[in-house]
Amino acid sequence: MTSHELSFASLPTEILQAIFEYLPPESLVNASIASKRLKSIADQPIVWRHYCRTQFRYWDTKHNIAGKFAGSLADVDWKALFVERNKTDRATTQLLNKVVSSQLDRIANIQEIANLGYDAKETLLRHYNVGDDAEDVLARRYYSNAVLERIHREMAIKVWKELGNGKPVDIERALGAYDMFTLSTSDGDFDNITACMDNLAKEVRKENPDFTSLSTRQQALTLASILRARDFNGVSDDAYQALRNNFIGIVLKSPDHESLPLISVAIYCCIAKRLGLDARPCGYPFHVYGLVFAPKDKTLDGKYLPSSQNAEYMYIDPFRSEMEVSEETLRSMLRDMGVPATNHSAFLRDASTRELVLRTAKNIMNSVQTIRRAEAGSYHGSTFHPPSWLSTYPDMDNAFYGTLWAMLILGVQADEAASVMTITTRRRQYLPYLCERFQQHFPWDVTLMEEYVIPLFYDLPEGHRLMQYVSAIHGSDRTPKPVVARSERTLHVKYKIGQVFQHRRYTYEGVITGWDTSCIAGDEWIRHMGVDRLTQGQEQSFYHVLVCDKSVRYVAEENIELIGEDFRPSAAMLKLAGRHFKRWDEKNRIFVSNIRDEYPDD
Repeated sequence: MTSHELSFASLPTEILQAIFEYLPPESLVNASIASKRLKSIADQPIVWRHYCRTQFRYWDTKHNIAGKFAGSLADVDWKALFVERNKTDRATTQLLNKVVSSQLDRIANIQEIANLGYDAKETLLRHYNVGDDAEDVLARRYYSNAVLERIHREMAIKVWKELGNGKPVDIERALGAYDMFTLSTSDGDFDNITACMDNLAKEVRKENPDFTSLSTRQQALTLASILRARDFNGVSDDAYQALRNNFIGIVLKSPDHESLPLISVAIYCCIAKRLGLDARPCGYPFHVYGLVFAPKDKTLDGKYLPSSQNAEYMYIDPFRSEMEVSEETLRSMLRDMGVPATNHSAFLRDASTRELVLRTAKNIMNSVQTIRRAEAGSYHGSTFHPPSWLSTYPDMDNAFYGTLWAMLILGVQADEAASVMTITTRRRQYLPYLCERFQQHFPWDVTLMEEYVIPLFYDLPEGHRLMQYVSAIHGSDRTPKPVVARSERTLHVKYKIGQVFQHRRYTYEGVITGWDTSCIAGDEWIRHMGVDRLTQGQEQSFYHVLVCDKSVRYVAEENIELIGEDFRPSAAMLKLAGRHFKRWDEKNRIFVSNIRDEYPDD
């Protein structure tokens, strides 16, 4: 054989395709220029479909990627799709670099990334997982996470908006929207939740090959038994208030699967639907049951039922057991609660998906309030003994923010029984709380406010104020920050941007993010905080500080005590600090400023 016959390019097409699939895309492009044959093979759709499948995990819904992977190879220009995703990757990186490096147009650049949709998630996760030695590690992690959360929130809000507009929305997706508000960089998005449900249904069929031959009643009880055998056993009384028990995605992926009754029944009904059962949640007072209907013209036990008779149904409580619950038992409990018999049917019917979302919002609010009381030490006087269920996961502020969005979008319904004034009054209850959290924690949600909130108040005073507020945020984002330079006039300003301290009186951990040569707060705040009773009064330096509990405060210089040499910022502070700082400088015991455009000398 000649040397040409033994060349790489002379290998069979199938082998070259297999080899190309192991090459990085960049190497494939380089190899393809060696000969016309290699280029022809490298351009094969099967190679680029493989790259699309292996290089990217997250896809925006506009691609319908599951349908494309399942369809014909020739129906999709796979190379063009891969190139499109690569462009998104580069655009996301360029925009994120701008977000990290400058305060100017930061919100606008975050919005541009958000406009790229779920395709940007791959890139954002890569930046979030940057090494600890990166020059801007804290800022890069903070803002990649912030943008990703912004994308997740919009996906959730769109689901609730569809539900509010009367479109059919699956229970798992409507409840999974709460997970999207707290997901951050973890797994557990809409697709993960659906996959978990699909897998559970497949396991039921695999382990019970005769499942379809069972009667509806037997199927309903069998499914409850199987789920409980897999530790879907509700939750113990001492962990009932745990925040995580309200989130369907967290419950599905957690080892113990602890959950509130509503989530237990929702999971049961979602899997039952996949198995051919007509199962729906029943919104009973203080509890949620499953309501399973027999097929048309059949009884629950599989016998013929004349069409003139009402359809049969049964109640089940997968939260507590795999046993059926009689309707008479439920009616008896309603009587014990003092519910008039004329109202029983309202509590024994199937609940709408919208009702489940709103009920979950109230459950989350109750958990948040309980946690806040616990953290305040109210359980044991002034000493705080955290209960075993108290957990920082999921993020409490994000969870509460999600409930406010849900209540604002779904908490009122323009039906004949509700006047415009009643609807407006209800929405007004949630608006101040939503705006407060938006202003403090989520200013990059400004376009979400424009698209989903302002239209609800468009012809009302709140709408005009919101438009002015949003316009001011955009204007501030486009305007360079005023420079606060050091001079002879500022010689008495003792501390610098990035220094970490503990409050002398309240002992909380904080970091300095700005300073004033004297107190510039309003008269009411000065009186309320007793500034004039301080030793140095209003004329001492005051500092804007970020506290490890996410709050932003204004602190007098005399109340600042810098950390000692053996103190390192807490994990909570390191996570938050990226909003203003690049990294922690261990040698100099200071956060490296990322806001030098505003404070150039610190």
